[in-house]
Amino acid sequence: MIQIQATFTGYSGRACTLFSAFDSKAKVLIIGAEVDYWTRRKGDGIVITNDPDIPRDSLFADSDLRSAIAAFFSLKSGFAADGKSPRIAFSERAARANPDQSIEKDGIDAGGPRFRVAEGVTCGQIAALATCLYAVRSDSIERAVSMAESFKFLACGGIITI
Repeated sequence: MIQIQATFTGYSGRACTLFSAFDSKAKVLIIGAEVDYWTRRKGDGIVITNDPDIPRDSLFADSDLRSAIAAFFSLKSGFAADGKSPRIAFSERAARANPDQSIEKDGIDAGGPRFRVAEGVTCGQIAALATCLYAVRSDSIERAVSMAESFKFLACGGIITI
């Protein structure tokens, strides 16, 4: 289970921190709680922020927004490893961070789906989008590492059934 702390400022509403957890085996992201702006790392989780002055593991830039929105919709429409449960869930303490009402699909162009973001999108909603992007990317990295380990096993004479 990966603990994620997303601290954001500069959008509508108050600056805030969003605490979440990503279960890579179940393929589920739980957005747990939106709290006041928090600059210190809590525990040993991953810190994502758009504030370059905060010690972090990942810096979210405005150029990441399109990918983050795509990641949100991918999680929202996907199913967990059990094939039944949703891939993303918002707790009551994080319900305000759900960006669903602030994002609208606006067609498709050569670069893929286009989105329209409401002017009043909040820091918490952007934090949720950044968290989705991190979860989707970490899932891809984990699959790549797993595949590399399988190739190493094969190179050492192992047998893999497909």
